[in-house]
Amino acid sequence: MLLKRLIFTSFLLGTSLFAEVEDKWTINAGGMFVTNFETDMQLSKKGFPVGAKINTKDQLGLDSDTATFRLDGYYRFTEHHAIEGSYYAVRSDGHRTVSGEFEWDGDIIGAGARVDSYFNMDIFKVNYLYSFYHNDRVELALSAGLHVTSIDLGITARGTVNDIPSETVSAGSSVTAPLPIVGFKGQYTIIPKSLFVEYKADYFFIEFDTYKGSIVSSILALEYHFVEHVGVGLGFDSTIINVEMDDGDKKVEVENTLAGILLYFTYVY
Repeated sequence: MLLKRLIFTSFLLGTSLFAEVEDKWTINAGGMFVTNFETDMQLSKKGFPVGAKINTKDQLGLDSDTATFRLDGYYRFTEHHAIEGSYYAVRSDGHRTVSGEFEWDGDIIGAGARVDSYFNMDIFKVNYLYSFYHNDRVELALSAGLHVTSIDLGITARGTVNDIPSETVSAGSSVTAPLPIVGFKGQYTIIPKSLFVEYKADYFFIEFDTYKGSIVSSILALEYHFVEHVGVGLGFDSTIINVEMDDGDKKVEVENTLAGILLYFTYVY
């Protein structure tokens, strides 16, 4: 019922103004200016009680705003079928004297310890799109693909550790989370061949054996083509990723929220 309403609404919008979507392939290159980068994480050793998750911004002082290069691509091989991909990476580190104790990889880090931490994330995405509705003004597409998130995290603590003063411990872990995703894409032409607004959303949840993961991602962008084939875009991107993985020796849990402003140049042919 919802799909029928979307198609009907798009038909009404598309009958008043002529504009064609003639792109064969597109390359977007620019930056993502992160406005919110917050993570709850926990690294637990087998046989030890699982402690509470650590909030990297509040407890460890990890950077919550940064900038990163982002690359997106799109290829339409028929009128109804296309493939798209994207890549970007976020790097964050923190340095703080902690005010309370916490558990990390089987060690109890005491209050007053100096903690250096890092959280690095690389995101790759490849999607297949099926354009099920496409007229002069509106294009609607369904998508399916793979969202691969590579996470590298760790801390070094100096101070009271396991009730022993002047100790130093360091531990980290890496997680690669391949998540199949399904989604939706919609594009609306405001001014023919010049001004467009686009919305994309991806989501999925998977759980098997010792692995659990979920993702909710969305992008809303306004794109202006100031000359033929070349334009600039401005938008907002939000991604929430939850990952739990147990390799038999350690258990890693990560809940990450990433949001930021997109600014990019686009080449369309």
